[in-house]
Amino acid sequence: MIYLKSNEEIALIKQACAIWKKVRQVLIDKTKPGVSLITLDKLANEVAKQNNASCSFYKCYGFPKHICISVNDQLIHGVPNDYIIQPNDLITFDVGITYQDHICDSAFSLVVEPSDNSEANEINRVTKLALDESLKLIKPDNYIGDISAKIYEIASTNGYDVIRDFGGHGCGNHVHEDPTILCFGKPHTGVKIKKGMVLCIEPMLMTGGHEYYIDSKNEWTVYSSNHKLTCHWEHMVLVTDQGCEILTE
Repeated sequence: MIYLKSNEEIALIKQACAIWKKVRQVLIDKTKPGVSLITLDKLANEVAKQNNASCSFYKCYGFPKHICISVNDQLIHGVPNDYIIQPNDLITFDVGITYQDHICDSAFSLVVEPSDNSEANEINRVTKLALDESLKLIKPDNYIGDISAKIYEIASTNGYDVIRDFGGHGCGNHVHEDPTILCFGKPHTGVKIKKGMVLCIEPMLMTGGHEYYIDSKNEWTVYSSNHKLTCHWEHMVLVTDQGCEILTE
């Protein structure tokens, strides 16, 4: 179901996003070589609790940890464990924050210091570019297909592929709401964009093909089949009269 958010709902979603930004900053500050993923997961939970919020993904559909942390060839849904961060790892943090039953969901990627891995830096740059360019198309009377097509255009023209079976979505009252926003599509197709929608736009780029598999042990983490680098960015946006307001800038 697609929810057009009321002013009261928007206010609570924005408060969740403000807390999400606090979590993001702590994760950026603490992500260093030698730190474990489980340590960062615990930190995210602590910051959420300190701000009278919770981590939305914990136990959601059975997910066992508080946030998703995906490393290198892990595209999405990485389950934090005892892995120790290495120099130049490409890490994606996908974080959901719930505040008074309203949700912020957003993801960002970074290359661990010394951050001189050219391949990691490039796919990170292009994924963020796909996000930024697709957001320019979000306004009333455009279509979800316009966003999807732009993501694929940016990815493919820069030599990357996109995953086919996962995408962005509506959000705010629930973790996942309609519409689904894939990373490929045709312009002027799909759901028409309306003022009051809150959308999560999620470019998910892969190197050398779009094939993937899901970890058979934790049944969550999505790996590239060729084990080459992947990257994921996500912004949460509110559709306005003239375009969109990026809530997780």
